[in-house]
Amino acid sequence: MNPFLALLKITFRNYYGISAMRQKYFKEKRELWQPVLAVAGVGVGLSFLLSFCFFLNKGLYAAGKMLGEPALGLELTLIAAGLVIFIFGVSSIIGTLYFTEDSPLLVSLPLKPFQVLAAKFTLVIFNQYLALAFFLVPALLVFGKGEGMGALYIIAAGLVFLLFPVLPLAPAAALSVLVMSTAGSKRLKDLFTVLTYVILIFFALGIQFLMQSLPQGQELTSLETILASHGSLLAAVGKSFPPAVWATRGLALAGTGEGLLNLGLFLVLIGVLIILMLLLGERFFYRGLLAGEEVKRARRERRDSKKLWEAASPFWALVLREHRLFIRTPVYVMNVLPVALIIPVVMVFPLLAQAKLAEIAEIGSYLVQYPYLKLIIVAFTTFFAGTLPLAPSALSREGRLFSLSQAIPVSPGDQIKAKFWYILAINFLCALPFLALVVTVTRLPGPDVPLLALLSLTAAATVTALGILIDLLRPFFDWDNPQHAVKSNLNVLFAMLTTILFLGVLAALSAGLAFRIPWWPGSLTLLVLLGGAAAGLYRGLLLLAEKRYRELEL
Repeated sequence: MNPFLALLKITFRNYYGISAMRQKYFKEKRELWQPVLAVAGVGVGLSFLLSFCFFLNKGLYAAGKMLGEPALGLELTLIAAGLVIFIFGVSSIIGTLYFTEDSPLLVSLPLKPFQVLAAKFTLVIFNQYLALAFFLVPALLVFGKGEGMGALYIIAAGLVFLLFPVLPLAPAAALSVLVMSTAGSKRLKDLFTVLTYVILIFFALGIQFLMQSLPQGQELTSLETILASHGSLLAAVGKSFPPAVWATRGLALAGTGEGLLNLGLFLVLIGVLIILMLLLGERFFYRGLLAGEEVKRARRERRDSKKLWEAASPFWALVLREHRLFIRTPVYVMNVLPVALIIPVVMVFPLLAQAKLAEIAEIGSYLVQYPYLKLIIVAFTTFFAGTLPLAPSALSREGRLFSLSQAIPVSPGDQIKAKFWYILAINFLCALPFLALVVTVTRLPGPDVPLLALLSLTAAATVTALGILIDLLRPFFDWDNPQHAVKSNLNVLFAMLTTILFLGVLAALSAGLAFRIPWWPGSLTLLVLLGGAAAGLYRGLLLLAEKRYRELEL
């Protein structure tokens, strides 16, 4: 087999764990419920997102049709897709090229640098197809159906879909190769990762603000008005990114000479970008890859002689280890802490945009009249805590260093205890801004505030324990990139589904109490039940840890 094709095959098999999955699910037929549940859970969420994309693209197509330019929506979709793929792709490019564990090993193989770069670049491109499907497939289908396009359009659409990610990612890869060849520092990757997440947060908030600012029930009409009033501006923006114009005309004029010419320009540009990236990779890729391997001279640290004799307790030492493991990896931090800021901002933006802050304040009177409705606040904080990825990746984040946890002279129960309290603190802190916002806006009575805070804390403790329990039963250690410990970890999805199930049980229990017992006795009963559930799960975790830490093998 061609060396490049062999490398490409191994890269994909290693990244997706295809051999392990085949052995586990198809040969040994173990835990088949996991992929079934994962596909079902992800499928439900993605179907809602896909429906929204179709709805939005129908609006853009209708607006373009009204302006006499039906392909305008397709052009805007291509520009937006390029922007999103570039933002997502830069971090993925750097991580895949420079910070996977197999990269140093590949240097020793009889492969040229551009072959290694091409294999890893292909993997990144493949990973972008899911995101691209949500952007481009609805736009292509809506436009093709609306204009009654034929077979040549389908062929052109397939080419554009498969090759379009090269447009934003090839320049990103070339830029990364140049920068990393001179920097050679892992801190640069961390900086890029944080910046891309920050940009994504502001991008998502901007979209949220735009959509919420549209009049309810008149979203399509409003989009048409915006395009009509800014049509020339949007067209100018499209012309400033010629590849999107070429791809759009290649699709819209499929089967004509002009369409073939524009599609040809698009394909030529793709080829030029790939060749340029590979040439730079051949010259600079290994330089940046090996630059971080030098061993720097250790700095001599000055230590206070008194501190040498001051030893922290094992519990606090383990908590500090959890904190360092969390804070030193930007992808962990950016998947958790922004939630504390985003949720209140996403809630406040629509209210400010629609001037409904005063109306929301009136909810406080309903809460006084129907006090059990206050538990909706607890449900939201519990959902935040249960969907954060810290608990279901408590062990997985250690990766292959987990063997050190098995070797240190601290009992597994104490290690799980430290993980539980640290993760609970982070989860509850992330839910606190939402709780404070709701309490402020609805002007809840004073005694309700500590009660709701305690209910939220005990419910968060319950879902935190459930998340750690899931990861303790099936940890995911086989990753070569810290992102995989969170983003490719099915435990995060299972914890989310478990949280939803727990909220269903909590809702049923609350409804039962509401019909039988007044608010205060009922809420205190609920608090006792939640506290008992959290304490029972916590105790079970500590007991199970002793067994699982002995059983787990890397």
